[in-house]
Amino acid sequence: MFFIPFIFFLLLTVHWWRTHKGLDLCTYMSGLYALTTFLGIVIVLSDLTDAGGILFDRYDLELNALPTVIFCITIAIGILPFSLIHSREIRTISNNSPRLVTIISCLLIGVALLNFWLVADSTAEILGGDLETVRRAHYEGIETPAEAKAQTLPSILGYLYYLKLSTLIALPLFFYYACFTQRNKIFTGLLFFASLTTPISALQAADRTEFILYSLMFLCCVIFFWKNMSRKFKRKMFIIGSPIALIIAIYIIAVSAARFGDRDEGTQGGIIQYAGQNYLNFCYFWENARYDEICSEREFPMINHFVMKIDSNNTRRNERSGRQGFFISVFASYVGDIMLDLSPVGMVIWIFFYFLINMLIIKRRRREEFDIGEILAIFVSAVIPIFGIFYYKYAFWHYTLMFLMVFIVYFSSGLSNKLQPTGYEDDGEETA
Repeated sequence: MFFIPFIFFLLLTVHWWRTHKGLDLCTYMSGLYALTTFLGIVIVLSDLTDAGGILFDRYDLELNALPTVIFCITIAIGILPFSLIHSREIRTISNNSPRLVTIISCLLIGVALLNFWLVADSTAEILGGDLETVRRAHYEGIETPAEAKAQTLPSILGYLYYLKLSTLIALPLFFYYACFTQRNKIFTGLLFFASLTTPISALQAADRTEFILYSLMFLCCVIFFWKNMSRKFKRKMFIIGSPIALIIAIYIIAVSAARFGDRDEGTQGGIIQYAGQNYLNFCYFWENARYDEICSEREFPMINHFVMKIDSNNTRRNERSGRQGFFISVFASYVGDIMLDLSPVGMVIWIFFYFLINMLIIKRRRREEFDIGEILAIFVSAVIPIFGIFYYKYAFWHYTLMFLMVFIVYFSSGLSNKLQPTGYEDDGEETA
């Protein structure tokens, strides 16, 4: 049974590769699940099911047909709207709210500079110490030096610091400005620097998650904007990106070695467990989870934080783990998280609305023109299935601030487009 998800996502990847004539967003997404489910096969065949966050062990492996089918179908439905996008056929990305987009870009740059000031004097010391101790302290709720320093900020800057997780949207903005406009190179470079804010901040906690998220979404942008990149830009991106990619790879290996090096499976086995457990844990949830308690703090974090005063923190997760009888914060893919929180019925409803929202954003197949608001909306939505090979990323209210920024641009751009008279041209920022 554990071969079926790999075969399913491999065939889906091959199908979309043929219909899209190469790598595209949908191909990339399904390929990620083909990779993780293949690693799931390696875990089972290599007898690596007894550690690394995997709930099943070698004695109770139950991978039945129904959860297998549900896992494959729900994830495929989540990816399906992105198959309407043929990035090779996109010729123009318009900007009906250029001033608003510039203001948000400057805001993200400001947040990045503030964050860099907070982490600059302690990051080197942290990286030179015991990474496993630093990582464990973070998961135990001990604040990092940057977080302690942030508490000394004036109130206005303190509120601005909350936006550091929203700087991920500087990534598609950087590619947009580089590929479709003639904006100042310094401004564009600062946007790229802003996109690195969360990974830089994650160094404080010896955390791999934000580096992996950033890498996955960087590749997503490269795939989406590739056709519209000039040769000169591609060359610069390779020259600058190669050492950055090498540094990220070395860092992830170092943190993984600190975490898994003393285990029987070693660093390599630990990495395989880290990346390949989603399907296995999803099946465990299906067979063993109790759904008499609906907990929506991960799916609606802002409402729960401000209205219900509930957050998905360590205390909350440990309480829920005690009631479930197993640790709930393992990687079961994003649909596994949603199923555990909202029940299987709630998961199906959630997937339906996620599918519908993406269809409303993308609208139709083979579009040659998108608006920057639509691009940002597609990007933040694509995070869900892409990083969803691990878990549901928008589980914390700080991350959902990104949604508010994107919604403002999306709504403003759509409204401006409706109000434009025939023949209207923007301020000349676009070149394509």
